[in-house]
Amino acid sequence: MEPSDASLPPLHDFPDRGVYRLLESRGNVRGLLGIVAPDMVDRFDYDRLVVLPRTFVDEAHRKREADFIVHLPYRPRDGSAAREVWVYFLMEHQSDADRWLPLRLLLSMVRLWEAERRDQEEKKVPEAERGLSPILPIVLYTGQRRWEGPGSLADLARVPEELAGFLPRHDSVFFAVSQAPAEALTASGDPLGWLLRFFRLDEAPLEEFRKAVKEAIERMEAIALSGETERWLRMAWFVVGYIRHRRPAEEADDLMTAARQAVGEPARRREVGTMAKTSADVLREEGMAEGKAEGKAEGKAEGKAEGKREALLRQLRRKFGALPQDVEQRVQGLTDISRLDDLLDRILTANSMEEMGLA
Repeated sequence: MEPSDASLPPLHDFPDRGVYRLLESRGNVRGLLGIVAPDMVDRFDYDRLVVLPRTFVDEAHRKREADFIVHLPYRPRDGSAAREVWVYFLMEHQSDADRWLPLRLLLSMVRLWEAERRDQEEKKVPEAERGLSPILPIVLYTGQRRWEGPGSLADLARVPEELAGFLPRHDSVFFAVSQAPAEALTASGDPLGWLLRFFRLDEAPLEEFRKAVKEAIERMEAIALSGETERWLRMAWFVVGYIRHRRPAEEADDLMTAARQAVGEPARRREVGTMAKTSADVLREEGMAEGKAEGKAEGKAEGKAEGKREALLRQLRRKFGALPQDVEQRVQGLTDISRLDDLLDRILTANSMEEMGLA
């Protein structure tokens, strides 16, 4: 294994998008489904998974929520032909329960369907072949306050029994990570469950959390040995991010030492050490830069374009394999956000670089 952190996000992303960044590896998508929907996990075709690089969370709620959406085939239990479905992960990371979530979840699902309908229309898909893909909505709650689930629209509407049939109804999978028994997180055997255990131990003493870090790293060894380099890197990034952003600062050195020592191979051990040093540097730089507004707007716009370019290249490689050098250069030269958004939408249905407009 030759570790490389070239594709890793910055550590300051961690507080709001830690689980989101894990899911950018298809192995972690499968791992999470194995934990929250074990009866369905083996029915998806992960080799044909496509990430939708857009959000359907309204702007007012993006500080408390992040969504992650994938499109992939699903084989029904009745043996009928596989069909494309959406899996919509909504990460709710604030500590307070939100009773309005059923309505916002429904609105996000409708926006997703509307985007799918428009895409088919723009691509001139024959009318007889147009339709909506089913959506499997999964709410992943990582807050510490106890919450039994988002409830239903009927709970919000206080509807009389004779009118209940007129309300929209949608089921969802609700999984409260910090409330889940440890065995529910680790029953599938996937190392992701050992990472999610961190949320259960958010306020645990140092000794207990140190043990959890070592166990998680040791479980990740199987991933490293199987050659899933990107997945291992994202999981290592998550371990470092959790230590830096959610544990007391005075514990950081102790926990990072425990993480490094649990890694079996020297190159990977150095990789974890490099991540730890880099994250510390980033935190110091952010502190020094606090309050400086000069160039903020320009930097934010360029950062947004850079993120979209990286997402586009990642999805192009996932769908078409190795890219010609001229395509790489063309994408790297794009700075217009609307153009990048258009290409990110187009990748869902395009079958060639010509259809993408990049050939």
